[in-house]
Amino acid sequence: MHDNLPLYNIRRRIDENAKCFEDGSHIVYVNSQRRDDTALGKLMQDLYCTEPKNLHYHEFAERMEFLKYSKEGEEKMTDVIEEYAARKAEALAKEAAKEAAKKAEEKEQANRIELAQGLLADGMSIEFTVRHSKLTEAEVRELASKQSA
Repeated sequence: MHDNLPLYNIRRRIDENAKCFEDGSHIVYVNSQRRDDTALGKLMQDLYCTEPKNLHYHEFAERMEFLKYSKEGEEKMTDVIEEYAARKAEALAKEAAKEAAKKAEEKEQANRIELAQGLLADGMSIEFTVRHSKLTEAEVRELASKQSA
């Protein structure tokens, strides 16, 4: 946004009359780079801080201390990380399965086309080729037109 404001409140408006379009949509962007001595600026400083002793807000400092330096906090963080990793692995596995299915379908389609081309080259009819290649009639006719060209 480049105005160095701490907050940017975004609302939708109607261009033709400049009236706000009150559909409940309201976006607030926080400038996390603005780390001044205001309450929001100190909060932004805390979000980038890695040591509990350097935080402005006591609640954050206590929680960070717990998560970073206690056995229970370490276990909690480990659980969170493991859960995240499991979800990520599941998503990647689903994506890989989709990709494998897509590649298998593409390979099968290539095999159908190769079969159809062979049948047409051997002089088989369009109808026979459609029946045995499992391609559509339009696909077989297109292949036949390319062979005769």
